[in-house]
Order: sequence, then C-alpha cells, then structure tokens
Amino acid sequence: MAFLNSSDLSENFDPYVYSDMFSGSMFNKTGSGHSTGSLIAMTILAITYTLVMVICGTGNFLLCCVIVRFRRMRTTTNLLIGNLALSDFLVAVICIPFNFYFKMANTWPFGRIMCVLVGYLKMASFYVSVNSLLAIAIDRYIIIMHPLKPRMTIFTAGIVICVIWLISLGVVIPSAVHTKTVSFYDGSVKCQEMIFSKVLKAYTIMVFIIEFLVPFSVMTVVYTLIAKRLWFRHVPGEHVTEEQELAAEVSKRRTIRTLVIVVSLFAICWAPYHILAIVRDILIPSIHSEHVETFMTVYYVTEALAMGNSLVNTFIYVIFNANFRKYVLQLPESFRSRSNREVKRSWHRLAQQTVSRGSTRSSQLRTSGGRGSERSKETSAH
Repeated sequence: MAFLNSSDLSENFDPYVYSDMFSGSMFNKTGSGHSTGSLIAMTILAITYTLVMVICGTGNFLLCCVIVRFRRMRTTTNLLIGNLALSDFLVAVICIPFNFYFKMANTWPFGRIMCVLVGYLKMASFYVSVNSLLAIAIDRYIIIMHPLKPRMTIFTAGIVICVIWLISLGVVIPSAVHTKTVSFYDGSVKCQEMIFSKVLKAYTIMVFIIEFLVPFSVMTVVYTLIAKRLWFRHVPGEHVTEEQELAAEVSKRRTIRTLVIVVSLFAICWAPYHILAIVRDILIPSIHSEHVETFMTVYYVTEALAMGNSLVNTFIYVIFNANFRKYVLQLPESFRSRSNREVKRSWHRLAQQTVSRGSTRSSQLRTSGGRGSERSKETSAH
C-alpha cells in the first residue's frame, strides 16, 4: 500500500481523488485540526448521522415488520414504500456507523474489502431510495390519473423492485472498482475513490442525469399533473352537504401539500450534493490548498443534506402515516397471538403423537391377547 502526503495528491493526481477526498485531516493547512467552519459542518453531519441511525433505523425496521406481518398491508404501493424503507434502513444500520467513525477519527481501520463494500452499499442504497421515490410517483400517477386501468399486480411490483436494485447496483459499479485504501505518512488510512479525470467527468455527468435530473423531472411533472387533477376534482353526487365538501377540500389540500413537500425536499436534499460533484469533478478538477477547507466544509453540509433525505422519507411515509402507526401498535399483540398459536400447535401435535402411540400399544395388546386365547383353545382341544 502506497504512502502519500497532500502534496503528492496535487502533483500526481490530476487523475482526481473523488468523493471522500475532503474528509481527511491531511487537508488542514496548519496540521493542528479543522477550521471553525469545518468543525461546524462536521457537527451538523454528526447530528444528521445520529438522527438517521436512530429514527431511520427504528422507523424503517418497524415498517418492514408491518408489511411482513400483516397481509393486508402488502399492497403494491406499500411494497414500493417498503423497498424505500429497506434501502434507508440499510444505510442507517450498516453504512452510517462505519462512515461516522471514518469522519470523526479521520482514518479507516476496517480494511479495503470493507471500504469497498460499505461505500458500494451506501451509494447503491441511496440510489435505490431515489429510484423508489420515482416508482412511487409513477404508481400514484397511474392510480389517480387512470383509475379505470388495471392496477399494478404484486408480481409486477416485484419486477419493478428488482429493476430498481439492478439499476442502482449497476450505477455504483465504477465507483466500487476504483475505491481504495491509501495510507499517509501521518499514520492515517483513507477510504476513497480514485478515478482518472476523463472517466470521472463522464461518470459524474451520468450519475447526475440518471439519479437526479431524470427522477426530479419526472416527479415534478407527475405530481404537478396529479395536483391539477385533485384541485379541480369535485365530490360526486347531486346532494352533497357542506361538511362533505369541506372534508374533501381539506383532504385535497393535504394531499397536494404532501406532493409539493416530497418534490421540494428531494431537490433541496440532493441538488447541492450533485452540484458540488459537478463543481469538484468538472469545473474545478484540481486540488489547490486555498480551496480545500472551503470544499471540505461544503462537502460535509451537502452530505448531511443528502443523508437528510432518508429522514424526510421516514417521516413522510412512515411516521406521519396513520395507517402504519395503527399497525405498529398491533405488532406486539400480533406476535403474542402468533406465539400462542405456535404453542397450541406444538401441544396439539404432542397430544396427537401421544394418542397415536397409545392407540398403537392398545392394538398391539389386543392382538397379543387374541393370539394367547387362540393358543389356549388349541391346547385344551388337544
């Protein structure tokens, strides 16, 4: 493993070091610690990491349990939401703890294999989350705009989920191939992507188009059409009361507000992340000491925002979902009743086996008794 210092990077790596480039102590001008702005940004990132681990880990795990436990919750839309929850859960419980340690300790002690696996799973899960949001938007569009068309079947939803994972895993392959661990003379080890500049520019543009521009554009168009349809929809029937109209209006406004929030927060969370990637990899594709602290501070903030999208998803699709909360409260009783049923089944099987053994023994005794009486008769006859 090669040993590098910061000057080696600027001299030898116009083939640019990507992504976690700005997360190491080797970028400090003084060598004594991070700047005030960088420390503030790291604090924001640490708070975001903690919230994502606790809220996303717990909330998305409960959502997955509800979908697995209750058959009536396994609708096509809920399966797509469950896929979104699964990706956010993986990020919260597997990827973030490793990244949290890396950001705080400024070194990676877990080896190259874990470096590749954690980075690969983190970005793939992020893109699964993005593509799941896109699939949910299209599913809602079909339901609301074309109510007479056949709904997506469970089988079709399974295929969509598989395609989402395949696309997301495929997009991250170039990043995983070029992820390495690099040792520095100060004793630290960095887990980072090292991609040559021409490949890096093409890859950055591809990711921006596939995982931000297309999903954001489609969601914006789809949710705008849905909001327009809902806004001009009237309550059916000739004799509609004022209370019914008011309830319909409140529901309409709440739904449209949710759609606007979903699209707006998606843009707020992911746009800075991709814009920084374009600036870093295409517009300013070289490392200069006077820009490092600024880049590092902005990087921490943008990554915190990107992580925050998982929090947003958890609140919108899990915590604020009344139907989900109802089933979460039923989970303990459901598991208790299931346990009781398993105990009863075990006792029933044991009782059946006992009765069966008793019947076998009785028949054997009757058979042996019958043979004994026949022998006594034969002896008396002789």
